[in-house]
Amino acid sequence: MKKTIGILIVLCLLAGAWFLYSELYTATTQDVDAVAFDVQKGESVASLAERLEQEGVIRNAWLFQKYLVFKKIDRDVRAGQFEVTRPITLARVATVLSQPGISEREVTILPGWDLRDIAEYLVEQGFAKSVEEVYEITGEPAKRYGAADFFGPSTDLIDEKPGGVSLEGYLAPETIRVFADAPLDEGVIDKFIFERDKQITADMRSDIAKAGRTVHEVLTMASILEREVRGEEDKKKVADIFWRRYDLNWALQADSTVHYAVGKTGDVFTTAEDRDSLSPWNTYRYPGLPPGPISSPSVESIIAAIYPEKNEYWYFLTTPDGEVKYARTLEEHGVNRERYLR
Repeated sequence: MKKTIGILIVLCLLAGAWFLYSELYTATTQDVDAVAFDVQKGESVASLAERLEQEGVIRNAWLFQKYLVFKKIDRDVRAGQFEVTRPITLARVATVLSQPGISEREVTILPGWDLRDIAEYLVEQGFAKSVEEVYEITGEPAKRYGAADFFGPSTDLIDEKPGGVSLEGYLAPETIRVFADAPLDEGVIDKFIFERDKQITADMRSDIAKAGRTVHEVLTMASILEREVRGEEDKKKVADIFWRRYDLNWALQADSTVHYAVGKTGDVFTTAEDRDSLSPWNTYRYPGLPPGPISSPSVESIIAAIYPEKNEYWYFLTTPDGEVKYARTLEEHGVNRERYLR
């Protein structure tokens, strides 16, 4: 009897040892070449283990945590991004955590930048060899494409974007962290798009629909506000002026759209030649909104476009020092032009 019990104990120990060995060194979670994951700043080992199990990086959070403690790796886990290559086993994930993370970089798009600015910046940062390489992914600024031409990954926001226009306005002006060797499309540009997607909340979408607008129209309006005026209150007032002009099918006559159409920078004024441009982004020649945004608007500008401040003005101008002057009539506007722009 004692011999039988002893054999059973040995068999149980062997089975347990085999289970542990299998779970640690041979059992894989995903049949892929590599899996990337991150460790967040201030994240505990317990929280990390639970999250990695939920994300399918490891199979057993409890065993993973105990293994880290056993190997004394739990004391050295640092924030960052990591990558484990095939086979994706618990032990290999733990070993990766004991090593330096993948090199990361910060990438920043500023509010008001257009695709020209973004493309030049990404070339300077070494993510692309030329602006043309960026435009292959984003589309060119101030260019109409065929209705079937579509840019961007499939997200709620991008799926609502009309075909035939670039990703102008759809890249959030934010700072993101990417792998140093991240690919231009999925590793960099798509991340800015995902950030923009998150900025347009369900409540904002609902209010946009209630106003009879589309998200694309709002982004286009916000992009103009971003380049026309500076302060939050002025943006809301100008948004009301522009929406009323838009609803009446008037020409917006926004100099910023002409600058965008002709690729002009560094001057707040437009010439008669500029305003004669045949570009559909020229809101002096064509009434209503241009086909798409002219810049990357901030959240502040988007909110102003969604929630304009009602007022009695029909005209405005921005002085060289950034002050906004409003007028109710064309005559008042003419006086302001003579006083502040001459």
